[in-house]
Amino acid sequence: MPKEPEQRSYSVDEMMEQLQKGRREASETRDKEVVTRPDGSQVTRVRKRKRRKGQERRKRKVVRRKRYGLYSVLGLVVLLVFGGVSLLMMMARFNSKGFREEIAESVGNTTGAVVRINDFSVNPIKTRLKSVQMTWPGGGMPRSLRLSDIQTRLGISSFLRSRLEGSELYARTGTLRLGPDDGKSGAITPAGSGELLNFGNYRCNQFDLEFETESRRKAFRIRDSELVARAREQAEGMRFTLSGGFLRFGTWSELKVENGLGEWYDGGFHLVSLFTQSEQGGEAVFKGVQPIGRGVRSVFDVELVDFPLEELLGEKALGRLLRARISSSNGALSINPVTEMEAQLEIRFEGKEGAIEGFRFLGGLASILRKEHYSRPEGGSISGVLRLDADQLTIEDLRYEIRSHLVLTGSLIVRNEEMSGALRLGVPEALMMKTLNEPRYASFSLPSQGYCWAEIQLGGSLDQPDDDFLRNLEASPTSNSSFEVPPSSASVASSR
Repeated sequence: MPKEPEQRSYSVDEMMEQLQKGRREASETRDKEVVTRPDGSQVTRVRKRKRRKGQERRKRKVVRRKRYGLYSVLGLVVLLVFGGVSLLMMMARFNSKGFREEIAESVGNTTGAVVRINDFSVNPIKTRLKSVQMTWPGGGMPRSLRLSDIQTRLGISSFLRSRLEGSELYARTGTLRLGPDDGKSGAITPAGSGELLNFGNYRCNQFDLEFETESRRKAFRIRDSELVARAREQAEGMRFTLSGGFLRFGTWSELKVENGLGEWYDGGFHLVSLFTQSEQGGEAVFKGVQPIGRGVRSVFDVELVDFPLEELLGEKALGRLLRARISSSNGALSINPVTEMEAQLEIRFEGKEGAIEGFRFLGGLASILRKEHYSRPEGGSISGVLRLDADQLTIEDLRYEIRSHLVLTGSLIVRNEEMSGALRLGVPEALMMKTLNEPRYASFSLPSQGYCWAEIQLGGSLDQPDDDFLRNLEASPTSNSSFEVPPSSASVASSR
């Protein structure tokens, strides 16, 4: 048998060279074309190839782009490293004891207070303070301010400028205590005008304000209200808005706060408006006339709409004896911050749904007329001038009337829970005249304006009111007249 030819072994380079040679030959074959001329001769026409002039330039651009991308990545990495280091250094500064002391000093220089900051921590997400305590040891109206559970989100500018800045600084609770102004201390200015703090709003969710006299008695109080403070637009000072909560002047009944607006500038507090509502639905609106400032009596306009009279008189005081729904458009409230900041109120009022009870003369009148409803008249109109301060309550030009039933005019004074005053009681002449010229009781006058009138002097206390109505009847009796005072009428005030 013939021998098989020996198989030749090829190296890798030889195989690659043969492969490329075959590709070139195939490409040349595709590019060649046999063409027959008109004279019958044949020629081979070779297809021309386009020259790629921009190929090298594009290669250089790709290399350059890769180089720039590498430089950008390296720059970004360096920037991130530098920013991270700077942020860590800034966090270390913000959380240092020295920075807390700088903030306390800045706020103290702005407000004139001694400031103490507790548990202050800063991170890029949220800043927290456990509490801030401010005290004014030099006297004046501001005595102390405490804010608790404070938090905020710092803006980017805080880390660039090394100061605390943001849209809002929030405190969960806050208590401001005031006292009589001795003219020694400066005004309160919320932090923010200092060098290290700057926020758009300062908000306290549950704000209390108390004015304590030297005897530790609270003359004025606001509790559980939301307070927002911000800088005044295009002017120096601060603007305060109040919403919710409760307001009380001295021994007055507590009023529910709807909303309020005030401003601090030129060394005084200017009340723009304060809308309140009683528990029984009446409205009271306060508007500032004279601001609260040093050595100046502050004056506010007061407007009442269907306001319960008993809440002004004190539900545990004269309000037990007089009740009505009153309205007034020209009341005035004045406060003197220099002494005890006692409020003085003067209101000319008119009202409806008036009721009177608890006076001794009402029981005597019901007895002599034998008409029980005279012991507690209800549904009458009422008007007068109410003057109220810390020591005394006075109702002047009082007029209570139930048409064709009863008229009561005069004045009433309560001082230290003791009553005094003079009233004129009018009873329809048809019930009081014995004959055309003689009343049934000599203590009543002849008819005037359709009523017979009796003069009454008030006395006693709020718990046990007294008057001379029965004594006058006994001193000037007429024949065929007798009366008996129901036991419950004389003591109705003390039993309620």
